Amino acid sequence: MTRHLPEDVRRKQILDAARRCFIEKGYFPTRMEDIAAEAHLSKGGIYFHFESKRQIFETLVREEFRESAAFLSEASREENDFGLMLSEMARHYLEFFRSRPDYPRFFMVMGEMAGRDPQVRGMLAELQAEYTRAIAAVIKKGIESGAVRPLDAEAVAMLLKGIVDALEGYMAIGVSMDTERLLSVGMEMLSHGLLQKDA
Repeated sequence: MTRHLPEDVRRKQILDAARRCFIEKGYFPTRMEDIAAEAHLSKGGIYFHFESKRQIFETLVREEFRESAAFLSEASREENDFGLMLSEMARHYLEFFRSRPDYPRFFMVMGEMAGRDPQVRGMLAELQAEYTRAIAAVIKKGIESGAVRPLDAEAVAMLLKGIVDALEGYMAIGVSMDTERLLSVGMEMLSHGLLQKDA
């Protein structure tokens, strides 16, 4: 008999199972029966919490963006040195991706779905834009404080988000990374630029 669990715990159980199925099988081949089996629930138990496989997928996508945005918001409220804050944020993402390889691999599933489905593509574009605006707000605070040069904050945010997404993609395909080396070089580039002054 299935043990009764609080609704939030049960939803997480289903979402974790669905993420594993989507990663291993792909979105389209995955059936609700597969998710139910992976979650050790009946199919009816899945439908009690989610109307469809599509709703499960979209919930996973939105919750992952929400979790990441919550960390960004919390980190940006800290009254730290701006460079230190950026370094700690970068470390958080790199360590998280390395400790939870299912997240970068699900990132690849999202990309595949975006290429196939205009509705998913629109949802991801909207979430990316929302997240980029949040990063831009952090950059603007740095500009106002004098820690960051007066650059186009939205463009900087998009570039930084692109770097994070690229690193997540590398991890998804198994590229081995030296976190400390990347952090050191990345912060050096942010602090002093890439080109020599007379280049």
